[in-house]
Parts: sequence; structure tokens; C-alpha cells
Amino acid sequence: GADLFNIINIAAVKSSAEGRPDIPMEYLEQAFDRVIVGLERRNPMSEEEKRMTAYHEGGHTLVSLYTKGADPVHKATIMPRGNALGITWQIPPAERYSERLFELQARLDLLMGGKAAEELIYGADNVTAGCMSDLQQATQIARKMVMQCGMGVDDSPVPMFIDGQSYGALSDEQRRKVDAAVQKLLNDAYARASTILKNKKMQLHRIAENLVNYETLSNEEIDLAINGKGHEISRLREQQKKEREKKQQQLATAAANITSAITQALSPASGTPDQGGKPPPSSAPGGGSDRQQPSEILPESSDGGSGNADALDESAPHLHPSPSTPTPSVAAHLNEST
Repeated sequence: GADLFNIINIAAVKSSAEGRPDIPMEYLEQAFDRVIVGLERRNPMSEEEKRMTAYHEGGHTLVSLYTKGADPVHKATIMPRGNALGITWQIPPAERYSERLFELQARLDLLMGGKAAEELIYGADNVTAGCMSDLQQATQIARKMVMQCGMGVDDSPVPMFIDGQSYGALSDEQRRKVDAAVQKLLNDAYARASTILKNKKMQLHRIAENLVNYETLSNEEIDLAINGKGHEISRLREQQKKEREKKQQQLATAAANITSAITQALSPASGTPDQGGKPPPSSAPGGGSDRQQPSEILPESSDGGSGNADALDESAPHLHPSPSTPTPSVAAHLNEST
């Protein structure tokens, strides 16, 4: 709840500072990255480090694209945020309340994609320490699969549930079986990721090259890059920029029209057009008005007197509205893997 509040508040403040009548999704996404991942930092890496990071994130991206059960890639970047030098975001297609074996294996494959890409391009001796977080997450998932979900244990027809304390109480032989099952899951995931990248090596080069050039790629731009259309990314961004500006102008015009209509509807009567907006002159005797007196235009009452002239002297109350801007309600949901 607190994170969601901060995300919406940061996006709303930025929109208000720019005088926008709306909060675009682009601002919400930037706010999400800032709150959940960390502030974007100036890129301190050398060109060679940028390229290695680009291959690392490209490996995550490609493995995700070609692995059954993996969540779709939302975007990839080599801009440092928080403690990460690069990040690949994924968004699940729908809310998920449980995961099947092949979906957990897909997560392991994705996490192994960065290290596998570095080894493929630079060799096993030049793999960086940037894969530390990936390996940590992968090991945690694999241990949970074996110890708590009964997955990956081949020689036991009825796997047991093992928590942290129970693991310490196991015999040496049983612990070796658990560790071997965890290691097998990780080895198999690394092998699958390596196979995908070897088969898609040209696409890996294309993604890395465009990440170096643009630093951040959306899912649509990733599709252009892997299909050899990286030169169209600039044109796509320019087109999207024009569409955003056009939409912003339309929203601003609509907001101005609504405000004007509300103001006119709540304003007091301002006289007839031929009076130039001046209030009508007084109808009291001696007021200098050339308007017919009520006694001349009202029908006579049944007792011979004149009608109630006060009925024509009613005036609208003077209102001074204070227009308020409604607060939009939004929600953003993103998953990231470093």
C-alpha cells in the first residue's frame, strides 16, 4: 500500500509540475522503477563494461522470449538503478496464484541466461560477477522446489517437506540427495539457456548492439532489434512522441472546454446581448428605466388589483465556484529480474 501510494504520488507531482491534466502511464512506470528498483544513476561504466552488460541483459531477454512458461519481457536496460548495473523487466499476462513445474523451470532458465550469454561471447574465464544476484535467486528457487514442493527428486516416490530446521536434522546421505537434486535443476536450466543462446547468437548480437546504442529497449523495440530492424527504433520513438504530444493537447483542450462550460453554467445572468453584458436597469419607479412596469404587463387579479409584480424581480444568486481537479486512481504492476 505504501509503495503504491508513493508511486502514484511521484507520478502525480511530475504531471502537476508540467501542467498536465492527466497522469500518463509513462510517468507511472518511471515512478515504479524509482520506488521498487531504485533511482537511475549516471552510467559509470566504460564502453566495454556497457557492452558486457548489454550481452548479459540480452541473454535474459532472449531466453525469456524462447522459453515456454516464461513471462513476457516488458523492457531491458543497461542504465544502473540501485545496486544493479542492468535490469530486465517482465510482466505476467495475468494474476498468478500458483506456479507449475515448467513455469518454475522457466524462471531458472531466465536467471541463467545472463551468465550463459557472457560465457558464450567472452569465454568461461571472462564471466563477470554481475551474475551473483541471478545465481542467488536461482538457488533459492531450486531449493524451494526440492525441499518444499517435492520437485526435482527422481528417486523418491513420495518427496518430503523440508524446512530450514529440518534440513539440519537430516542425515548426511539425505542432505547429499537434496543438494544433488538442487544442483541438477540448476545445471539443467543453465544447459537449456546455453542451447537457446547458441541457436540465437545473431539475435543476441543485435539486442546487445541496440542496448549499447539506446540503453533502454521496450518490448516493441526488442522485437525490432532481434529482427534486424534496429534502425527503425528512432523512427518509432519519434512517432510515439508525436502521438503523446497530440494526446496531451487533446486532453488539455477538453479540460479547458469543460472548465469553461462549468463556469458559464454557474455564472449569474449577465443581461441581454444588446446590453453588452451589463446588468438590467432597475424596474422600480423613478429608476430611469424605459422597461414596462409590471403593472402594465401582468393581468389584473380577480379583485381588480394588479398582479404580484415582485414575481418578476427575482434575481439569481451570485456563485463563485472553485473548480477542483479529480484525483485519478491507477495501479501499476511489474515484475523485475536482474
